[in-house]
Amino acid sequence: MKHIKKQQVRKKEVDKIFNSFRKNDLLEDRAEYDEEDLQLAYPQLNKKETKLLYLKVQKWKYGQEKKDKKSGSGSINVSCTPHK
Repeated sequence: MKHIKKQQVRKKEVDKIFNSFRKNDLLEDRAEYDEEDLQLAYPQLNKKETKLLYLKVQKWKYGQEKKDKKSGSGSINVSCTPHK
C-alpha cells in the first residue's frame, strides 16, 4: 500500500513572498501571473502554497479595483448649463 504524504502549507513562507511583492512594489505585476507562472517563478513553493499566494495576490488586486471604482478613478464629471 502506497502512503500518500499530505502537503504542508508554510504560511510564513507565502506571507514572506507576498510582503516582498508589497515592499518592492511588485503586486500589480504579480497580479498578472497565473498559478503556473507563480510556480515557475517560486519553485520552493508546493502546489498548495502557490495557490495560497495566487489567491492573496488576487484578493489584493480585487481590493485595488474596488478602491479605484470608489474614488472615481478614470471617470469624467461633466456639468451642463443651459444657454440663454
